[in-house]
Amino acid sequence: MISVTANELKKGGVTALEKAMQSDADHQVAIDVRGKAKYMVLDINEYHAFREYELDKAIKEAEADYADGKFSVVDDFASLAEELKQLSEAE
Repeated sequence: MISVTANELKKGGVTALEKAMQSDADHQVAIDVRGKAKYMVLDINEYHAFREYELDKAIKEAEADYADGKFSVVDDFASLAEELKQLSEAE
């Protein structure tokens, strides 16, 4: 994985990112801020593949929960909405 400092990005802009991405086989670039990787830039195709992986994983988890009976049926959406509202206000 290649990294670019925030200062290099500030000076070079998108050109600095493109140059770094071309020199990395995975087309991924970390942006370092104060010596630590803080952001990750991915090629758009890599991003789409990552999102697809995340969605597939979520679907598999939901299917497993359903198969194991780990779900509940909501009949009263108004009371559920109120319960969720109270939970969010408590945080």
